[in-house]
Amino acid sequence: MNTRMMNSIILAAAISLALFIPQSTAQTSVTHEEAQRWADETLAGLTLEEKVAQIICVDIAGNYIAADEPRLQRWIELARDHGVGGFVFYGGTPRDVAHLLNRLQKAAKLPILMSADFEGGPGQQVTGATEFPANMAFAAAGSEDLMYQAACIGAIEGRAMGIHLTYTPVVDLSLRPDNPCESVRSFGGNIELLGRLVRAYVRGYSEHGMITTAKHFPGRGDIKILPEFPEFRYIDKSAEHVEANEFRAFKHAIDAGVVFVMSEHIAVPAAADGSLLPASVEGKLATGWLRDKLGFEGILTTDDLWYDHVVARFGDVEVGLLALEAGHDILLKPKDPVAMIAGVVGAVRAGRIPEDRIDLSVRKLLYWKARLNLHKERLVDEDKVDSLVGTPDHLEVAQKVADESLTLLKNDGILPLPADRLARIVNISVQKDDGDTGPARLAAELLAAFPNVRSFTLQPGGNPAVYDEIKAAIADADLV
Repeated sequence: MNTRMMNSIILAAAISLALFIPQSTAQTSVTHEEAQRWADETLAGLTLEEKVAQIICVDIAGNYIAADEPRLQRWIELARDHGVGGFVFYGGTPRDVAHLLNRLQKAAKLPILMSADFEGGPGQQVTGATEFPANMAFAAAGSEDLMYQAACIGAIEGRAMGIHLTYTPVVDLSLRPDNPCESVRSFGGNIELLGRLVRAYVRGYSEHGMITTAKHFPGRGDIKILPEFPEFRYIDKSAEHVEANEFRAFKHAIDAGVVFVMSEHIAVPAAADGSLLPASVEGKLATGWLRDKLGFEGILTTDDLWYDHVVARFGDVEVGLLALEAGHDILLKPKDPVAMIAGVVGAVRAGRIPEDRIDLSVRKLLYWKARLNLHKERLVDEDKVDSLVGTPDHLEVAQKVADESLTLLKNDGILPLPADRLARIVNISVQKDDGDTGPARLAAELLAAFPNVRSFTLQPGGNPAVYDEIKAAIADADLV
């Protein structure tokens, strides 16, 4: 056994042991029967307004916020007075996030399902938490074990901060290289590899107390947008092709055990009898395909409902009613949550949407809140956050993923770099973040390996004179 393999095994074993932490991350097991009983009993005691509020999810900022800040007061009102069932947060530091989410949980009558988008791990949203490379890096590494370790870490850090649901993994197939929608967010175009990684992903999160979401149904790895009608985004393929590719990727996620699926504002005319409506409001896709044919029995959420092109096409409240009629359970980020609650309540009382249709969605949501043990303990210990989030062991796994993902796509005889005949090298980094240390580190590594390297960093708002300096350096270089 070589040294590299031995080190990998030791690291994996160390992480596996570190993941099973008894305090605040390992959640108390709640049986299906207990969760179902609590959901039924709780649902029976809710008014129509309270039931509708449960299916609304509102976005908040996780950054530090003062107690008398109007935004915080608004969020507390949504939790306390309107009974909103879920929040999705963006930004902040680990302690700020934990403190804010605890505040909101204390204000609410029922436990709130807290969510975030952990595409790049917790560190994508929370400064100081562990950030992982994107899905394409995991696909390049090709390691289910690394995917599992990363998912375990994501769940441990998420639950430590009070988060229960991640809007990941992205299971959109990337089938067209020039499609800008997904890029490195996708695992790529290999469906079988995607399936293996998604299974490891879902297992890692679920074993450590968080639930996952497959997105963006029906898939946006190869979509078209009409220039004259930008609101219309669609997949221009046969139903057979979409079923064998895009839908098959979601079937892998469903079989892996994702609790949520997120629909996108994308149409598939060939799979919906020619309908130009997107999956977010088209029952032939949301129910006919996702539930009836692909077998998804979990919670279906829309993507953001506040998007301008969505509101312009359907209306800010009407889009929520259409989504419910199509088979959705959760309305994510409506433009006005209170107006949406009132609109859905009005539609139920007018007979447009049956109340038992709302009950079905609320029961599923309450069930999963209980399975996550939120009916008994909805708060987190803020003093334990520092020992569980962004730890050196977690960061070491992130670095290992980055190392294992390095892939040489093309080599025109440049690599390995011949130090004996490349006396003059110019290194140019293009960055948008003034605080990024990457360019400086790369410049130092190159200078240590080669005797004559000149490094430049281009950033928005930089001095235009640097371009002349770079052009002069390039003219005299052996390699750029």
